[in-house]
Amino acid sequence: MRDSVVDVRREGWSMGRLSRFVANNSTALVVVLLLVAFGLSSDKFLLPNNIFNIFRQMSVVAVLAIGMTLVILIGGIDLSVGSVLFLAAGITAVLLRDGMQPFPAIMIGLGAATLAGFITGLLVEVAGISPVIATLGMLIGVRGLALVLMNNAQVRVTDPFFEWVAITRTPPIPELNMPGIPLIALIVLALYGLAGLVLRQTLFGRYIYAIGGNQTAARLSGVPVLPVKVLAYTLCGLMSGVGGMLMAASTGVISPGLGAGSEFYTIAAVVLGGTRLSGGVGRVEKTLLGAFILYMVLNFMTLRRIPAEWQQTATGLLVLAAIVLDRLAQTRRA
Repeated sequence: MRDSVVDVRREGWSMGRLSRFVANNSTALVVVLLLVAFGLSSDKFLLPNNIFNIFRQMSVVAVLAIGMTLVILIGGIDLSVGSVLFLAAGITAVLLRDGMQPFPAIMIGLGAATLAGFITGLLVEVAGISPVIATLGMLIGVRGLALVLMNNAQVRVTDPFFEWVAITRTPPIPELNMPGIPLIALIVLALYGLAGLVLRQTLFGRYIYAIGGNQTAARLSGVPVLPVKVLAYTLCGLMSGVGGMLMAASTGVISPGLGAGSEFYTIAAVVLGGTRLSGGVGRVEKTLLGAFILYMVLNFMTLRRIPAEWQQTATGLLVLAAIVLDRLAQTRRA
């Protein structure tokens, strides 16, 4: 009898460990399952060039998603990231066209994006405006300002530095039939490594999770809630600016519609990565996997020649599925 009880307990313990493992690594497991499924369905999907192409396609949204993860972790939202991206890229392109050197032009573009994020943080946290309303207003206003600066016309980015960023790769490995890794992909990975380090190892990162988990308790514990939340929005603006620089390098032209709608793909990547929309739960590394899941699906649908409108539908359904699963998990834990 005693042996039977021990066996039952061991079996329950093993099932519990398996359940926790699946819950903690669900995003990575989805990536593996999709790689296997899509690889079996298409002989082109797992080719190294196609995988690197996915990374190149997702690079801008992945960078935007770093800042969005910070904002969502504190219980906020930022719908203006696409417009801030457009502003940073547009200012930089105009300054380069007028003869300014790349470094100061990039710094001014990034400064404008950071300032936009800071203003958004003040509107939400100091003025007390709803994050949706404040960032929607910034979305419209910032895009309008960028259009004025660009005279509502396309501006080409012909500076050699941006061309170098766009085309540079690491040396290929012929023995493994592997092409060089694009520099843009390495930049994205470096930014995620830095963001993960900040969230895990710094006081600012602990404050972010504390505020998202319980803002009242965090304030009573001495956490400087207001400065941290404003800083989160400011960093979101900075990441939008970095995304604008990568977009300028990738496309070589800044057009009036640049970045429109990218906020929804950014939120999709964060949600698919498992970050809870109510705040306090999420990891930036999983956000990168979420962006990879999103663009794997879009890339596979492109390879299968599925129309763009169906790709947009699939994106919406993926986000809804992730939200529903997260809500079910919260209910089960409660």
